[in-house]
Order: sequence, then structure tokens, then C-alpha cells
Amino acid sequence: MLYCMHKHELALCCSIPYNTENNMLFRLRKSAYPPVVTTLGYITPETKDLIRMVYRSGTDEEFERVRDAIMRYTASNPDFQFTIPCFTFQGVVQTQAWATSNHGDTVGSILVAGFATIMNGHFHAYTGDLVHWYFDFEAKMFEEDGRRKEGIAFTADVDAVYKAKGEHYKMEEPFLDRVAGERSRFHDMREYGKYPDLFENYKITQSKYGYKQNVVYPKTYHYDEDGYSDRIRVFGRVVNGGRPFEPIDVLIFSQCR
Repeated sequence: MLYCMHKHELALCCSIPYNTENNMLFRLRKSAYPPVVTTLGYITPETKDLIRMVYRSGTDEEFERVRDAIMRYTASNPDFQFTIPCFTFQGVVQTQAWATSNHGDTVGSILVAGFATIMNGHFHAYTGDLVHWYFDFEAKMFEEDGRRKEGIAFTADVDAVYKAKGEHYKMEEPFLDRVAGERSRFHDMREYGKYPDLFENYKITQSKYGYKQNVVYPKTYHYDEDGYSDRIRVFGRVVNGGRPFEPIDVLIFSQCR
């Protein structure tokens, strides 16, 4: 369940390394099928903040500055590990697949272009809007209307973000009303196995049990507020909108990679 790929989820291709010094991902490019993920599984709070920093870049120059800073920091700090790929949108999952052949088939089918019904994320989606993907832990970086929050300064200081232990970005999560919160909790319970009575203690979720987390959701793209790192994640257009955590219809653009 923790790493399984389920129907209607957004799949990200991870064949291209973000850090070009990470040779492990180059070997994946030789496989017959593109390697994809629908979740990051369990990652540390420091890694979440670093990913938030990467996708906070407003221009391509800032995006490359962060990449260069991470590569330099990796080279000078052997204990520092940040080997994420350069995620690109692959499509919408059509069949279930497993992360290991010990449990089932590791090959699944993905819709790379056309119409699809997917679960909306934390923000309203309106018909005609462009839509891009984001990780659920990035929600705090956006206002309730889906625009980037003002006052969050761009930074390429990897050392400061990493040593903050997940406390560098202290913004609050976007507000969800009672009904939207119920939809979110029901979706987490039904789709990801997050049953409240089993996970009252966070430490238990890391060991004895486990539920799917750090997943990918869609969000509308705002031309006047969202920057380069959001623009490169655009993958389609909303055909039939919806409220937070409601199914929406999306026209997926043809993928070139």
C-alpha cells in the first residue's frame, strides 16, 4: 500500500536525475519501460523543505542556482543525501502496479494524453484553467485560492534549509472547511489506508503500520503569481472543475518525453 501505484493517480517519470552526479538514475533509463512513481513514500522533514525550495524558484535562473547549490553541497558534505530525480509528468494511472515483484506486477498502464477524471487537491479548480502537479506537502506554499504566497523569499542556501530540520517554511496549511476536510479524510482513508484509529501515534505509522503519503495532486496554474518551477509542471487543462478533494475532468496534453 505504501508504494503501490493505484488507478487515477498522477504518475511522475523519474528517469532523469536532478543531480547529474547521481549515476544511479542513469541506469534506470536503460529499462524497457519508463520508471514512474506516484508517491515519495517516507521522506524526512529536511527533504520536504529542500523540495519546497527547489519548486519555489520563480525563474529558470533561480531553478539552476538551486540545482548548482545542491550539487556543490553534496560534493562537500558526504553525509548529505538528496538524490531525487528531475520529476516530469508521465500520465494518469490506469492499472494497479506494485513497487516490488514480491507482491505483484511491477508494470502498469498509464494514460499519457486525452481526457481523464482525477482527484483534485487542496484548491478550487475552474473550467478552462491550466493545471500543474504538486506534492501534498507543498500545499502550505500556496494561498487558499492556489496562488503562491507572498513574502516567501527565494533562497539557494542549502545549508540553512537543511539544518532547519523541516522548520524553514513555517507557514500554515491552506484552510479547508468542514465539508472539504471530510472529503479529504475520506479520500485518505479509502485510497491510502489512513485510518484515524490506527494512527493516533505518529511513531507507530513509521514502524508497525504504514499508509500512503507524500502523494501528487493537481492544482490550477496562475500566470500572474506562479513562476518557472510551476510552469514546467503544467500537464493539462481543466474541462470540468471542482472543489477541493472532488473529482475533476482534465484534458492531458500530449507528453513529449
